[in-house]
Amino acid sequence: MLPDFLQNITISSATVPAELEGATARGVLWQAAPGRFLLDIPDVARYLVEGGERVTIEPSAEASPDVVNRFARMTPLAALLYQRGLLAFHAAAVANEQGALLLAGDSGCGKSTLLMELLQRGWTLLADELAVVAFDGKGGLHVSQSSLDSALWPDTLKKFGNKTENVIYADANRHLVSYPDHRISSPQPLRTLFRLGVESKSAVTAENKTVAQHFKIISSLLYNSHVADALLDRCVYLNYASTLIMKTAVVNLYRPRGSWSVSEVADSLENHLL
Repeated sequence: MLPDFLQNITISSATVPAELEGATARGVLWQAAPGRFLLDIPDVARYLVEGGERVTIEPSAEASPDVVNRFARMTPLAALLYQRGLLAFHAAAVANEQGALLLAGDSGCGKSTLLMELLQRGWTLLADELAVVAFDGKGGLHVSQSSLDSALWPDTLKKFGNKTENVIYADANRHLVSYPDHRISSPQPLRTLFRLGVESKSAVTAENKTVAQHFKIISSLLYNSHVADALLDRCVYLNYASTLIMKTAVVNLYRPRGSWSVSEVADSLENHLL
């Protein structure tokens, strides 16, 4: 259910309260108190995350284990990471022999399609939608593998050969595709954060932003930023953000609006790394 580097976490199935005693912050479907986080997803499960060490799940009778596990690796996992002083980015992540890349962007920007293209080119999957970033002990940052599967739109899967033998879960909207041969044992050094976007231009463009703009981009990419504000120590976050800006390139990569070629976007990304 959780990434390999979190296998020491205690996960249990038990009754979870509907209200979190002593809650100091609330949002849509969630509550937070010092050292505790509660998420209640109707018809799926209640998740209680405590101290960065324990996760208690009360599944709904109507929900399948696949759905319950899928949601556990979203906001509950982010909450667990924040409690442990780690960063969770709403981004995909891939790696090669030179290090890791984060791929972030708004819905519809082509992130899933670009991710599939890079995997076809030999990159290794580290994360689908939630990328885990931590200090590497040498003054830099690394990305731990948090997923061996990717949730894809049916048209994206069809575009890349519709390899249904790798589909482990599907509904009307998304297909969950597994990549078991992508398992790696060690975190990968973070090299570049690409923020994907769309512009009314005829060609793919890439640009770096100012340091002040980088801070804004980084804060906007935290997984469920409201939960991060409630759980993540501000000094810890600023330390991460400043290290990322000093040690990692932050690049805005824009594709043309309307008709576009994913291979051209991937070419631009890889050329930017040269």
